[in-house]
Amino acid sequence: MFSLTYDLYKEIVVDIAQAHESIFSAMHQAAEELQLSASLIDDLKKKKELTIAESPLEFRLSIEFLDDEINGFIIFLIAKEPLEILEEIKANIVSDQGFSLEEITGFELEHGLDMQEEIFVEIEECYGVTAEIREDDIIYELVVFDSQDIDNSISLDRSLQDDLGM
Repeated sequence: MFSLTYDLYKEIVVDIAQAHESIFSAMHQAAEELQLSASLIDDLKKKKELTIAESPLEFRLSIEFLDDEINGFIIFLIAKEPLEILEEIKANIVSDQGFSLEEITGFELEHGLDMQEEIFVEIEECYGVTAEIREDDIIYELVVFDSQDIDNSISLDRSLQDDLGM
């Protein structure tokens, strides 16, 4: 038997994040297929949240209004997963690596680590999806529209035009 190292710990974190790859792939595919129309955006602005798919995974659209000069907003594609599923996946992967959850917890305490946080960072870096715990669920969010991108591209275009003397 060998002892837990940071490299093995990080490998476990990556494996747990990758175990959710099917959810994130489905989210990205749904985002690509999503047709954002003026009527859909108006409806979303009124209701704040809309269910767009229910099978096999429930996907919802949510809107967050920005306090900016253009009355901007961000639209998120959201998927929800019970926290217990992540805990089961974590327990299985830790066990497959030959460790117990108690050993992981001890390692985290000794080194100032937080596996949940590390998993969420890995998910964001690899899949562009943010994750957070709300009550007994994990909420995954993928940005499908950000009005700041338009505002930033207009500003970039203007500065590019200025730089090119146009």
